[in-house]
Amino acid sequence: MKLYRFAHSPYARYVQAAIELADVPCEVIDVRYGDREELARLTGGYIMVPVLERDDGSVLGDSHSIMAVLVRADARFAALVPEADAGPIWAYADWAGSLLEDVAFRLASPALVPRFASAFERSLFVFVKERKFGSGCIEQWSEQADALFAQLCDLLEPTLRTLAARPFLFGKQPTLADCALYGQLAMLDLGAADRVAEIAEPLHAWRQRFEARLGAPPYGPVADVHHGRDALDARLAAASDKARSGALELIVVRTATHERATPDRVELVVDGGVAGDRWAQSGANPGHDVSLMDVRAAGAMAERAHWPLFGDNLFVDFDLSTASLQPGDRLRLGDAVLEITAEPHLGCRKLSARFGREALRWVNHKSVRDQRRRGIFAKVVQAATVAVGDTLVRL
Repeated sequence: MKLYRFAHSPYARYVQAAIELADVPCEVIDVRYGDREELARLTGGYIMVPVLERDDGSVLGDSHSIMAVLVRADARFAALVPEADAGPIWAYADWAGSLLEDVAFRLASPALVPRFASAFERSLFVFVKERKFGSGCIEQWSEQADALFAQLCDLLEPTLRTLAARPFLFGKQPTLADCALYGQLAMLDLGAADRVAEIAEPLHAWRQRFEARLGAPPYGPVADVHHGRDALDARLAAASDKARSGALELIVVRTATHERATPDRVELVVDGGVAGDRWAQSGANPGHDVSLMDVRAAGAMAERAHWPLFGDNLFVDFDLSTASLQPGDRLRLGDAVLEITAEPHLGCRKLSARFGREALRWVNHKSVRDQRRRGIFAKVVQAATVAVGDTLVRL
């Protein structure tokens, strides 16, 4: 089978979770939001996700319809909907895809916009939302984030009570209902991960159990210690007494998923970012050529041996806050020149999984976002080889 998806689609992630839970081989294909030609050819004109191409060549669209067909036709999927609980399981899955999603997507959407790789895709996403919900809806949802989060928590409150009492929504084994809930969280992870971190513990314990059933941990290795808020503050304060050196202390190249190299030197390429880094190879947003992180914030969250887990490229002893740097500012590193971009760099579900929920809240809370604890993005405007020990200086 082949599943065509957008990474942010809760409906696609719902179907994907069910496929993984049923242990059915499937190729997952990420569709570019602004290029749906392959979908249109495959379906005869339907350009929404998810779309599932089955082994027999038949093509299905719409998450509810896809799962209804699979549950009827395949015993592996039927096992996700035990007969005794079929009614409430389907009802919960439909609730998650309607009432819960209606609040979740509004909460997530403002932060989803900058994740798209091109200006066209970002504009298209906003256009689609405004066409349905009115001009300025994205900005309105951003302003209403606190109220939307309160609504989300109210909706989830009965679910949390259930998950505090038993491992999964309908007992000891996960069902299609759990897959539907997981799909909504997958979207929120991309658009409001710090909000998800604030939801009560039963949800996070459930997700760990559920993801363990899906296979290998989705975010790879984790740091040995997850520090609490007080410890994070104290560790940062302890590192803030000495003067800034501006030094490049660590280079990280993401050679493959969950794999890191830490060379002493690396080539920075115009329109290509860090040579050999999979982010550049994936055709990501040009504003994301290179990611920088302050070694003091990194050191507050983890020991140096675990810094590569952050996934940033250049770890520097330099003030990256908005008080120090603005979009358009240029910095020299060795013979390379970087230009700071406006793309926000916020913690996501990966950071929470690797360094703890408190770390995610510590970097993302709106009261400290101007400090850019999670780091900053830049584009390469003058290519050169840079090395550990080079000094970052303002131009």
